[in-house]
Amino acid sequence: MESLRTKRWRSRAAVTRDDVAVLAAVDGMTLTPAQERVAAALTASADARPAGGYPVGVYVVGPPGTGKTAVVDWWVAACGAAGRPRVLRRHLHEFFADLHRAIGVHGGWESGLEAVTGRSGRQVDVVCLDEFTVHDPADGVFLDRVLRTLAARGTRIVVTSNRLPAELMPNPLFHAGFEPTIAAIEAMFTVVSLADGEDMRVAARSDSGFDSGVWHEESRRGWNGRERVVSPGSQRFPVVEGVDDGVRIDFADLCDRPANAADYLWFAREYAAMTVTGVRCDLGRSSLARWAALLDVLYDADVRVDVHAMCTRSAMAVALTAALPDAARTVSRMGVWFPAGCLAP
Repeated sequence: MESLRTKRWRSRAAVTRDDVAVLAAVDGMTLTPAQERVAAALTASADARPAGGYPVGVYVVGPPGTGKTAVVDWWVAACGAAGRPRVLRRHLHEFFADLHRAIGVHGGWESGLEAVTGRSGRQVDVVCLDEFTVHDPADGVFLDRVLRTLAARGTRIVVTSNRLPAELMPNPLFHAGFEPTIAAIEAMFTVVSLADGEDMRVAARSDSGFDSGVWHEESRRGWNGRERVVSPGSQRFPVVEGVDDGVRIDFADLCDRPANAADYLWFAREYAAMTVTGVRCDLGRSSLARWAALLDVLYDADVRVDVHAMCTRSAMAVALTAALPDAARTVSRMGVWFPAGCLAP
């Protein structure tokens, strides 16, 4: 049995706010006052337990591009350098896909979660979930069970989100049914908000990966490369490989059919760059929602995306904003891409 002394050793903060600030400085950044508050919450001792006896999680919330992911990046890196706490970091889409797969492989909920949250045979101390949001009632039930099970096991939870807990499950048809989960989240987490401010993504864009993509207002034809059909899941996708050291695929095949996040995760693992052709904004909500989900996955994996569209980027932003409750995140991400013909933003 683990001794009280060992328990206290494990629950102590492994890193300090200064450690986080040093890693920010290495990246040429200075923590904003709001990021300082986030760092303080992340590095606080997990000994304190709210009603219910769960570890105090941290819910980092703020508009797109205000530095949520960056400060958590620096904290996770500091934890890795210190060797504790052990952190599992996943985009929420990716975590759900991993968990569904593990449940199937290991034959049950408990063993599946054990497999996903184990690292070299040892359970992680913290599960960190990025882009924490929920719109579907079935996903809401699944998420509720994940949070309660992890917390009951003594696993600390850190999330980043564009929405306050009370704003989750925004559809009024389903919101009331999700309110018990919202109450549990508010009891489990310290909510730290980053103040509204300038979108930092444009200023911090890089010349590689997702940030280096280009939006072309044209529909190019005659691509060179190897044509094949790939089947990451239940869907089959015709692609052309070898386009700009990556893969070319039509928007209709990616987003106008019932593809899902697991399919997109497969593409992110297989290719470092993706060219999407025939992008349109005059389609229904489901297609636009899949486009947003695709960009979530590719952004998180830092896959370069080049777009050949039949609409302007601003028109796509308008269509997304009209159709989706979380469109601001997708619009912010598209904002880092260069317009065709420009060498600088």
